[in-house]
Amino acid sequence: MEYLADTHMHSIYSYDGQMCLEDMVKRGENLGLKYMAFTEHLELGQITIKQFLNRYKVYSAEVDKLQMRFPHIKLIKGVEFTNPEKYPKELEIVNGLDIDYIIGSNHELPESLSEKEILEYYQKILRIVRTCGIDSLGHMDYLRRKYDDSSISDDIIREIYSYLVKNGITLEINSSARRRKGLDSFPSDKKLKLYKECGGDNVTIGSDAHRLDEIYDSIPILDKEYAFNKGLYLKRKFVSISNKK
Repeated sequence: MEYLADTHMHSIYSYDGQMCLEDMVKRGENLGLKYMAFTEHLELGQITIKQFLNRYKVYSAEVDKLQMRFPHIKLIKGVEFTNPEKYPKELEIVNGLDIDYIIGSNHELPESLSEKEILEYYQKILRIVRTCGIDSLGHMDYLRRKYDDSSISDDIIREIYSYLVKNGITLEINSSARRRKGLDSFPSDKKLKLYKECGGDNVTIGSDAHRLDEIYDSIPILDKEYAFNKGLYLKRKFVSISNKK
């Protein structure tokens, strides 16, 4: 079954999004999508928790109205919480919202290619997945936008994956690596194979779109390439939507 979903997108309700929700839904309709997840940024430093909650109320109401107009596409309310391990109180607040799922991500890139800084980047990832309250780990090796991390030991990656598998947190396959840097995906092909070796199976696939032409970008390619249990989140529960290849 084809994966007709995009589980990571940013509208104008994110500080860097360039799309209104209605235009996004119409674009998804033209692409034949059955599921669309709007995962607005919560990046404390760019926005306060109070500002986010006020914005979320408006965003949520707009999604509800659009859902009535486009009943053939399931519209999913999500949040991408940057470095949630630093903000346990705020994460607890977000967990109390009427929300479908929370992506935890690390946007703090190393300042150099030193092995120490790259290891510290992945140690932050490990702290994120150990933080109670996230459903999915977003673009795990996002630092590859800037650095080659191939020298890092697999041990820290295995530790991250073991925690994901044990605690039912899903790994995201993020297709933006292809358009941004000509890479394979976030995480890399090598790391996706390692995820499988560690017993990982559940994944979501998202484009990380900020513009209309990025929605569903390269997702069909990744869908064909990888034999995982592909799904999405509804009311904080993982739902499989495609058969394994």
